[in-house]
Amino acid sequence: MYGKKYTNITSRFSIMKMVACSFVAAVFMLQTAAGGAGAAGADRVMAGTASKAAAPASAAASSVIAAKPRPWIDHYMIHYGQLNDQVIALAQSYQLVILHPQHANLTREQVKRIQQGKNAADPKDDVLVLAYVSVGEDVRTYGLTAEQMRKDPRFIGDASGPRVDPRGPKPGGSTSLDGIEPSGKPSPGGTGFASWYLDDNDRDGLPDRNTYFDVAFVNIGDPKWFDELNAMKTDVDGAAGFGEILTDTYGRALGCDGVFLDTVDTTAPNSYTDENSPNQSEFEWTAPGYLSFVEKLRGAYPNKLILQNRGLFYFDPRLPHYQYNAGRYIDFVLFESYRLNSSAFETFNVNFALDNKYSAMPKLMAEANRPNGFQVLSLGYAEGPAGQINADTLLRKSEVGEKLLRQDIHEAQNIAGFRHYITNQAITLTNDFVLKEGSLKDETAPAWSSTYNDSPAWPPKTVTPRIGIQKAAAYPQGVKVSWDVALDLHPVRYTLYYQDKPFDFAQDPELSKASRLELPLGMGEGYRSGVGPAVYPYEATIRGLQPGVTYYMLIRASDRSKNANEEKNQQWIAVTPLS
Repeated sequence: MYGKKYTNITSRFSIMKMVACSFVAAVFMLQTAAGGAGAAGADRVMAGTASKAAAPASAAASSVIAAKPRPWIDHYMIHYGQLNDQVIALAQSYQLVILHPQHANLTREQVKRIQQGKNAADPKDDVLVLAYVSVGEDVRTYGLTAEQMRKDPRFIGDASGPRVDPRGPKPGGSTSLDGIEPSGKPSPGGTGFASWYLDDNDRDGLPDRNTYFDVAFVNIGDPKWFDELNAMKTDVDGAAGFGEILTDTYGRALGCDGVFLDTVDTTAPNSYTDENSPNQSEFEWTAPGYLSFVEKLRGAYPNKLILQNRGLFYFDPRLPHYQYNAGRYIDFVLFESYRLNSSAFETFNVNFALDNKYSAMPKLMAEANRPNGFQVLSLGYAEGPAGQINADTLLRKSEVGEKLLRQDIHEAQNIAGFRHYITNQAITLTNDFVLKEGSLKDETAPAWSSTYNDSPAWPPKTVTPRIGIQKAAAYPQGVKVSWDVALDLHPVRYTLYYQDKPFDFAQDPELSKASRLELPLGMGEGYRSGVGPAVYPYEATIRGLQPGVTYYMLIRASDRSKNANEEKNQQWIAVTPLS
């Protein structure tokens, strides 16, 4: 619940935990589906006029995005362990694979073997390979004291850091992130470190650290941090940077197809933690810089894929972060711990699972399905108390927790429309459980949901669906219609049916006599400023209608599976265009 001081530890930090405690320690010890308007009615329908994000984008970057195709992924795998022939063979059966360069001691040969798929001569089974990068924490600082950092020029930089919020302390967060100097101000407690380190938690002149995993937080939006990340090399820094991961000419020249951006949650609202939190992080002022960071990444590597782990607050219009979401530049979002989390003490947290399903997820999917949106992947964990769940069930060596695992697939794929994977807490248990058990056969029509939850309590126990057309406003020779999000195993399209006489659902249930237009997903009026009982994520304006004629209008949702399943709601509105 926003405004409440809480942190979803099991979901916000489970992958970060692997970064700082596991593979980083080892390294240092050793050294796209968019739902845009269809051809039908393209000249008669206009989307909402608001742009997707408030911050301006460069013309070059915008043109890159418009021209860049995004693959649709039905199956993916994530693996943070070593690679052997068995792991590589399984990876070759997926469409997309996420690897951790350091923990795998990754080489170009291994990446190439996976990319070629099972049949190196057949490009149809090629696999996309993405590699891990921590963008909100400097994993090179694992276990280092401030004095040790002072002795290493990599951590000193221009010595103008650590930096703090230029607005001054904002312990409860703020309603706007506009106009913030992206590099912040020098800490009042002193400097001497690189400009990208942060000191908002205590302003003592030392870089703030993730207290769980003992690494330094960083300002993602500091331009010098991008350059630093771009130049990192595994064999020098113990961490791979963009140049090494995405090219075949730098460092280990891994030649991957994209990057997996982790630790984005460093930019979370200040209201998520406070001085009493076990892992305080008061760095929301860096959120606008994240958008600039991703835009720069897209411009530098226009043909590579970008996957963002969590950062779900960027897709919630109730929060100021929404104005700076990078949706138009990224290809995928990973919803880690959507339901099953990595805790050894519980299979899932009921409160967070309900909030994810009935609050975060509908808003996320509303953004994902925009024309310049992204695809959502999800990650669950076969972890929890003994006797309730067992990771061996993923390998079919046990049946413990099988019902929980199947339900996790159903919730993530069939209901939310994600593409799911389940692993162990260390993210090293390669398996084909979801690949084999998660059927993508679609014979069910989309189900309407709502980006506005009218529940007075947290967590919400359900959501009241807002079915079909919700508003219709008359304009000169036109009508603007508004509607909410529908969910399905496959991407959803929305079709407007309209005619100049009442619908006869008994005689014409398929509305074959009505005119029909596939609607573009324009930004709904007021949605950029938050959700509400009369605010909707989508709107479109239909032009060329006869003034003075009453039109009966109805919106139905259908999926983009080969069956094109369409729901049959009968929610209509009558409206008369103005002269």
